[in-house]
Amino acid sequence: MLVVVGCTERLTRQADVEVERLIEQRRRSGLITPAPHPLVARDEAAGQPGAAAYRRQPPPAPPEVPAGFEGQAPSTGQASQPASAPRMRSTMLPATDSAPADTQPTRYRDKVLTLTDALAYAQQHRRQYLTAKEDLYLAALALTLERHLWTPQFAAKLRAVYGNFGEITDFDQATRFVADLSVSQRLPLGGSFTAQAVSTLIRDVKRSITASEGSTITLGLDIPFLRNAGHVAQEDLIQLERSLVYAVRRFERFRRQQLVDIAQRYFSLLASKQAVLDAITSVKAARELYQRAQDFQVRGLGNVLDTGRAETRLLSEQNRLAQQREAFRAATDRFKIEIGMPVDEPIGLDDLETIQSIEQQIIDGKYPLLLLPPAANDEERAVAVAKDYRLDLLNSRDQIDDAKRGVAIARNALLPDLNWSSTLTFDTDPDHAKLGAFEFARATWRSEVMLEMTDRFRERNRYRSSLIDVRRARRDYKDRFERIIAEVRSAVHQIQLQEETLLIQRRNLEVAMDRRDNARFLFDKGKVGNRDLVEAEDQFVDAQNRLNLAKTDRWTALLEFRLATGTLWIDDQGVQRDRPASSGRAAEDKPHR
Repeated sequence: MLVVVGCTERLTRQADVEVERLIEQRRRSGLITPAPHPLVARDEAAGQPGAAAYRRQPPPAPPEVPAGFEGQAPSTGQASQPASAPRMRSTMLPATDSAPADTQPTRYRDKVLTLTDALAYAQQHRRQYLTAKEDLYLAALALTLERHLWTPQFAAKLRAVYGNFGEITDFDQATRFVADLSVSQRLPLGGSFTAQAVSTLIRDVKRSITASEGSTITLGLDIPFLRNAGHVAQEDLIQLERSLVYAVRRFERFRRQQLVDIAQRYFSLLASKQAVLDAITSVKAARELYQRAQDFQVRGLGNVLDTGRAETRLLSEQNRLAQQREAFRAATDRFKIEIGMPVDEPIGLDDLETIQSIEQQIIDGKYPLLLLPPAANDEERAVAVAKDYRLDLLNSRDQIDDAKRGVAIARNALLPDLNWSSTLTFDTDPDHAKLGAFEFARATWRSEVMLEMTDRFRERNRYRSSLIDVRRARRDYKDRFERIIAEVRSAVHQIQLQEETLLIQRRNLEVAMDRRDNARFLFDKGKVGNRDLVEAEDQFVDAQNRLNLAKTDRWTALLEFRLATGTLWIDDQGVQRDRPASSGRAAEDKPHR
């Protein structure tokens, strides 16, 4: 058993090395970027299947209702409330507002989960990403098999037979040993070459007499002239080679889409965090306003309506803070699921970046892809770049050639079978018991040409279908190209819209800030009531939220533009780059065609 386990582990490692080498070659030739390593995590010991693995009917779900989930009617006059409820730990309350500092999460207290960290974490743990890597691995693994089938195929078979032959009162016992060795090789343009050696030895056990001993060598050649001849013979190899290129492109496209999705969710999470912080500030301001209204009422400078209005706003802001906290908590759970992080991993407000910190890092050049590229204002150029750089479009274009090749294959299948087979046999003299005493004078050469014509109705339909496949492939390419043009146009216009929106929201915040400051000044002078101040405060908070959303929407629009044009490059850690990494060629080279 230990020997078997050791052999399987060695074979697994060999397959991993060969697959990763193939994918590395495809990525460097077609994408000018190295492959992420390791491509597939080393497998853990699977163990032997237990009895449950062989059950035809899996066990059913428990029929009982779990404790605590039974429906209970509330008692008369009392609210339905459990006698004791477990206290849930908060993972998003800020230490600066009503929550003691010792209850805060400690996971990221010393290290903030930045956008770069989140992207790298998703590259290692996101379940969809791991599945995509396995799909790429399987595509390369299928190619390794087909390549192996085009190498010499060796086979050996040893057989020992014991016979006991009854003869009246005595038994004659004999043994026979047969050794069968062969090798076969596919030919590039169809057919195969085989070589086989068979040695047989028969001995009488009781008398120790050799009854028979001899060997035979056979050389065979099978070549088709019409059907299955030519490049058709290598179709499986050609298609798997090209399929690996397609798989590499799909995987890279998936990685780029993942960066945009994770970044967009991270930006949304930061906006939710900022909304909580703004709500905390609003609660503090509303509390101060309420206390001031109470003080004015006591001094006779205010009235009950002003105090009630201030208290209503305080309650409203407290309720909004609770809603924002719950929204942030739910957003963190969704984000953790998205990047493959355990849901019970605590992430709080202090464990994330801020929108302001990302803005500063963009200025410092840490996130070059969040800077406005000059091509964002040139729609025609962006479309031309997307035509050459969109990996999914390249796949769709190359699949037209696959369909055309399918027509040639289907046309070849309509031809009659005209095959030539030839064998050359050497054997030993049966009168001389020697396994290696071949006599070339006893060589036998046999050659055969066979023409076979059978019904081709099925092949006719396949040929007709292949012609339709070409038209479909062309339509698919045209449809994808038009959709990409629409995506690029939308991305360009979205950047322009977000730029304009950002300017408007910055100006809107300035106006709201001036109005709030002016309302506070007039309120302190007693020239206006707190209604105007409450409205000014609400407008300021709303302007802050709108500006934060405008910033994150602009960053998302920039990433969407890069993704739409195929110019979003990332490294093996899932982190963005502003240009592809060079690998023996200039970084500005276009993708391999």
